Amino acid sequence: MAFRVFVAPSRCLLLLLSGLLFVLICDIDRVRAASVYKSPNLDDARYWNKYAESYIKQVLTYDENRRMIPSVAKNVIIFVGDGMGIASLSTGRIFKGQRAGRSGEEEQLSFDMFPNTGMSKTYNTDRQVPDSAGTATAMFSGVKTKYGVLGVDYTINESNLEAAKVSSFIEWAQQEGKRTGIVTTTRITHATPAACYAHTINRNYECDAKVPALMKTRVKDIARQLIEDAPGKDFNVILGGGRNCFGASVPTHLKTEYRFQGAMEKTCTRTDGRNLIDEWLQRWNGTNAAYAWKTSDLRAIDLDSVEHLLGLFADDHMSYDTVRDRSDDGEPSLSEMTEAAIKVLQRRGANGFALMVEGGRIDHAHHQNHAHLALAEVVELDKAVETALKMVDLDETLIIVTADHSHAMTFNGYPDRGNDILGFGNRPNATPYETITYANGPGFLQHRWNDTMLESTADWATWVKVDQLNRTDIKYRHLSAFPLGDETHGGEDVAVFAAGPGSNLVRGTFEQSYIAHVMSYATCTGPSKKLNLACDDDFRRNGLKASGAARSHTVSSIALVTATLVATVRKLF
Repeated sequence: MAFRVFVAPSRCLLLLLSGLLFVLICDIDRVRAASVYKSPNLDDARYWNKYAESYIKQVLTYDENRRMIPSVAKNVIIFVGDGMGIASLSTGRIFKGQRAGRSGEEEQLSFDMFPNTGMSKTYNTDRQVPDSAGTATAMFSGVKTKYGVLGVDYTINESNLEAAKVSSFIEWAQQEGKRTGIVTTTRITHATPAACYAHTINRNYECDAKVPALMKTRVKDIARQLIEDAPGKDFNVILGGGRNCFGASVPTHLKTEYRFQGAMEKTCTRTDGRNLIDEWLQRWNGTNAAYAWKTSDLRAIDLDSVEHLLGLFADDHMSYDTVRDRSDDGEPSLSEMTEAAIKVLQRRGANGFALMVEGGRIDHAHHQNHAHLALAEVVELDKAVETALKMVDLDETLIIVTADHSHAMTFNGYPDRGNDILGFGNRPNATPYETITYANGPGFLQHRWNDTMLESTADWATWVKVDQLNRTDIKYRHLSAFPLGDETHGGEDVAVFAAGPGSNLVRGTFEQSYIAHVMSYATCTGPSKKLNLACDDDFRRNGLKASGAARSHTVSSIALVTATLVATVRKLF
């Protein structure tokens, strides 16, 4: 009896100690979990600029033995395939070949043979998997920032709207007297193009209707910023969609045959009664300016003489290339808009130009699991790059091709060589699955089955037999594993391809914000031009001395990197 009395308290004590230990472990886990969200860096503009300077100096040491003479890019073009991750590149390449009657695997994209490639880390300062606003701000301004904000650093809040602003490579170019332009297949006010010129706490403030009443006196909508504020108001070329955001008169004869679903299809229509297109034309009254709203308009303009060109070819986003109206009354392709932009920007005697071209609907197609539409958009972006390569001199033009982020799309299975990239990735008579599938999205709602599977009566999905699928339907969705109204982005690194002066800086795996500094260094504009010896007038006057200076600069760069490594080791120990 005494033994039992003795044991019971012991067990209670043991349970009590176990409970305390469990609580302690949970507290440690909570601390660890909380620490994940705290960046080890300041994450402000100064930090990201310092990072880029250090990385540039490090990369310059790689060329020490090659004794490369610093050079200057008179022009820069950055192509952004929105959502064009590695899987999109691989499948897009195959799709391009198969559309031309080849097996596809051996195909080449126009930028595959660029001499320099790297990998870009796309996370936002507050998200592992980013959005297009934060990533575009990083690419164009050299400063990483939060999810959903444009042209501002991570300190942005409602009380410091001005202090948080950061400048873009477009602003840097204009400050040096270069001509500038943006081209996109999305609304011109959408996240990626807007990051070139706008500053806002919310990427959705594309027109006045989306700005909350309490913020209207403090924040201009993005469309107004483009028309009223620098650098937007000084663009030489603006081509894309989004008439609704500007209060432009809507052409009555235009009809959209295909209505697609998803959050990306929700537009913003002005409610203040202003027509910003008319205001833009009035601003350039007396100068050579032109507005186009259909393909025939664009083709009728004398591109070799017009100084300011605005083209808005859709009320919302422009159409997917697969269903685009190719008539004179329809919408021009991305490659045609790119050609038009370069013709306007290239002027004899001018100080060069800076251009951003976005294939924006790759992203939108992925969001709805429309893999076939997404790959066609990749091919059209490839065509736009090819168009640019035929028009510019790579001895004086830096061209960068990259993506802002990836998508939750997989390229999987064991399909045979030459198998339809949009087809099934497994052997006949097996459980069917497609070579391209998604981790999430609306494609979940239509499941596939064949005779090896039992038909389900589950009410959360529609089951369709494989041989009854209408895979030629323009709205056909590839299967996803988890149901969402819109598929999500992916968080893995994306590829960066570069050719032309300064392209040698694109090496290794780097922060996405570094891309803007590559453009800054190469074009002698913005914060990193001080690092390029070729930007110095003395260098241009005396190449021999500059070559020696370049070698000295390389040695100093090695010293800087060594000192940085030593400091890092000391912190660790």
